[in-house]
Amino acid sequence: MRSLLIPLAILGLSSHAQAQALNSTGLMSALQAAGLTALATALQRANETKAGQDLIGELLNGSSNHTVFAPNNAAFDAPGVSAIANNPAEIANILSYHVVPGNFVNIADGNSTLISATFPSVTVARTSLTNSTLVNLEGNKPQVVAWTRNDTSNSKVYFLNQSPEVTVLSTTAVGNLLIATISGVLIPPPDIEKVLAANNLMSLNGIVSNVPVPSFYSNGTNATVEQALEANKTRGFTFFCPNDAAIKDAESALTGLTNNQTALVTLLANHYVNGTASYSPELTSSTSELVSAAGQSFSFISNSSGTYVASSNGASAKIVKTDALVENGVIHIVDHVLVNLNRDDAKASSAYSSATAAAAKSATQTGPISPTSTSSSGGKPGGGKGSGNSALAVSVASAGGAMLVGAVGWILFMGVVVG
Repeated sequence: MRSLLIPLAILGLSSHAQAQALNSTGLMSALQAAGLTALATALQRANETKAGQDLIGELLNGSSNHTVFAPNNAAFDAPGVSAIANNPAEIANILSYHVVPGNFVNIADGNSTLISATFPSVTVARTSLTNSTLVNLEGNKPQVVAWTRNDTSNSKVYFLNQSPEVTVLSTTAVGNLLIATISGVLIPPPDIEKVLAANNLMSLNGIVSNVPVPSFYSNGTNATVEQALEANKTRGFTFFCPNDAAIKDAESALTGLTNNQTALVTLLANHYVNGTASYSPELTSSTSELVSAAGQSFSFISNSSGTYVASSNGASAKIVKTDALVENGVIHIVDHVLVNLNRDDAKASSAYSSATAAAAKSATQTGPISPTSTSSSGGKPGGGKGSGNSALAVSVASAGGAMLVGAVGWILFMGVVVG
């Protein structure tokens, strides 16, 4: 996909006016000066599609700030990337995941420095990727991208969920754009099975890819748990996922529950929220009314040893890894099973209704996701305190949902997939 320097006059934009607008922003000049010729070629191919033209039009909007994560030439030589060199639609989708609307300039460090949290904190931002074949978040919200740095000195910013690691190499401001050159092409989040495998969650991975959910579909046929979680009705979820060690440690304590499927359904439902994907910047002590599928409230506390999630009965776990992004949700990995067998179906139903109503509001993220994130409309996306999401949960009253949770819980604690 690498090419020679492409003059602006032959970029192949959809109109002369667009080419002039690109010139006026200095975008192409900046790409050329940085030697990002492969990215210029990618933009040319993407512009052959409606999605690519819309993306270019978004960047040409001089009244809006954007950050462009610009892969260097070497990044486009990666096998998985070069394989789509002749597929304009896929190129447009990938490039959309590299554009972040809003102001992400760290003014304190200069007008061309990218805002970044310091690990274990993470910066999470909405991208321009909305294609439903790649992202199915609540309210048709765009997919997010997450990044951080290891310390406050000159350590490089790196992106979560990318293998091999992708880092920010340099940044420059061009008008209302912040162009950040990066070392690789960012790949959008995959389905839950791939995310579990990538995070060495072998027990749960075995469950979602092999365990059947009887009569899940309306015609009475079975689905795997993976297929159920990927169904169109599962749009936006937050799962506090016990790692393999946590599941193994819980075996003896939960032996008495193996013959009580109702209790197992409740137990797993108290790890899982549906209807909203809640990212780590939103999980703070001020987070209110984050409700599990079984109607139990979550609370969060951070101290020098890390961030902890607690269920309403006091069961708690440390979040050992945050923001494992999924195409239709997010996973936070925890080190203990949250043993809470209480449930409140009325609260769960109310919470899910509130989350669904809030997600339906159209909003455009204009900065990093946080408990006080703002947007261009009256609603505030993200699901943190003040977001308009008075509750974040899903009712498991439906037969499909109950069977899904029941199947997962039953296999989980019978020890079938625990090494």
